[in-house]
Amino acid sequence: MKIQWKSAVMIAVLALSMGIAGPAWSGLADPMMEDYTVHVLPFYKIDKGWNSFLIVADTSYRDLKHDGSEIHARFYDAACNVKSDADLEVTKNDSQAFALDDINDANGQFNGIPEEGVILLDGNNRRFLTYMLLVNTNNNSLIRIDSIPCKWTPEDYATTTSSKDRRGCSLGYTDGTWLRYDSVNTIAATLGDTSPFLTNLYFFSAADKSDLKKDLGLYGSPRGGDWAKTIHTDGYCDEIYLGSRWLDLKCTQRVRLSSFNFTFLNEFPDEHCRGKPGHIVTYSNDARQNPTGTSYSGFQETIGVFGGTLIGTGYMHHSDNYYPQD
Repeated sequence: MKIQWKSAVMIAVLALSMGIAGPAWSGLADPMMEDYTVHVLPFYKIDKGWNSFLIVADTSYRDLKHDGSEIHARFYDAACNVKSDADLEVTKNDSQAFALDDINDANGQFNGIPEEGVILLDGNNRRFLTYMLLVNTNNNSLIRIDSIPCKWTPEDYATTTSSKDRRGCSLGYTDGTWLRYDSVNTIAATLGDTSPFLTNLYFFSAADKSDLKKDLGLYGSPRGGDWAKTIHTDGYCDEIYLGSRWLDLKCTQRVRLSSFNFTFLNEFPDEHCRGKPGHIVTYSNDARQNPTGTSYSGFQETIGVFGGTLIGTGYMHHSDNYYPQD
């Protein structure tokens, strides 16, 4: 069985590296950049038949040691509370696929991790690459979730006491910026949430007084200065305004598109939209529905079944300012 999943994940990694199932990314936080020493990764299980793999690899900087470097992984549940820790050993020029569903992998350190949450990975001042793969060997489907990196640029922090030997965000310095957490997250196009399409929207923040918020703050803050508690959601199709919804954010929250009950967005194509896809804009707000500028991240997952299974995933487009227009 272990040989089977290792073969499956190697095929998935190869497919992604060849661009067959490439991820979505933005210029602000290109997940392919090799400049990051600390990352956050959301993870979850879709249903039975899916396996979760944590990919960790060296970069072209070759910061990792020949005899192995420890990358510390801390696992948080969906409420952003710490559940367990693991030390992952990766060598120079190496790439590892750790099976989160296998309690014997990583020397048994994955026993007891939650089924949904986030992982904070710290390379101890060594740059590394990481992302999550969800693989279904029953129908050869896969989903890739890229990391949320912590950005640190020496010239941006010339007045700090940062060591000249630093390569990136470091525990205790608090001068980094968590990318991809932003105050606005936009779904450019959605294809509904009725067969043959199944669409989930996945939001993640860092809940007040949670372990994750405290730990992320030891490295830096998001661009909005703090993490969001509530978001405002506007739905559109063919330039038709379909209404607004509000969502109180949990630490991680995966919700069906249909639960927002946007008229004309449940089925695709819809005659009222002249066959055009839906468009959704979300932004952080307060109890009075005013934009707050606080930060959160969003991810869209669409599964289409057409004899086979087609997966479409990616982070939402994002920005740090939003001013509602009449």
